[in-house]
Amino acid sequence: GPVLAERIGGSFVRTDLADRAGVHEAIDAAGPVGVLVNNAGGTEEPHFPEADLARWDRALDLNLHAVMLATQLVLAPMRKRGGGAIINIASTAGLGTASHDSPEYAVAKAGVVRFTACLAPLRDTMAVRVNCICPGLVDTPASRRSRARMTPAELAALPPVLSPADIAAAAMQFLTDDTLAGRIMLCRQGGEPPRLLPVTDGQE
Repeated sequence: GPVLAERIGGSFVRTDLADRAGVHEAIDAAGPVGVLVNNAGGTEEPHFPEADLARWDRALDLNLHAVMLATQLVLAPMRKRGGGAIINIASTAGLGTASHDSPEYAVAKAGVVRFTACLAPLRDTMAVRVNCICPGLVDTPASRRSRARMTPAELAALPPVLSPADIAAAAMQFLTDDTLAGRIMLCRQGGEPPRLLPVTDGQE
């Protein structure tokens, strides 16, 4: 928030990243950057198929299109500066073949995973490393609201949630290891250590 930004000598811009003009505004305000973390995301009820086009289109704009646009906007400046790192925050909702109560959110996060993997060659062509973190449930205001609606039995069955510090630690691994590009890191809740997913071609 603004207070933290002031303490670390940064700036704070309030904008809507589901609006493409808002993505431009945020990147313009940041100026030249060496590190971009695409962390905005979320979903609102009702979900597909009950949601109308405008609502689930907004979910795709926020969770996928904003990531792609912000990445595109910083690539040339990063290359000019000698390189950089981009970390996309996806979700375990975008992995595997299980169902999810927000199809539009899961589809968008799956898109972020594939988008990241497809950009692995940028390490060699532009000196920009793009990687992705797929967390389970993180302790955020949104997840607290979700947990508040759970029954006692559902809460008892829920593994301990991740902390924002857990995600920051995963991000630091990507920032400090320049051999990693186009990689996906799985961060499950419940105390399981983060792990890099293998690079596969999708063939069984």
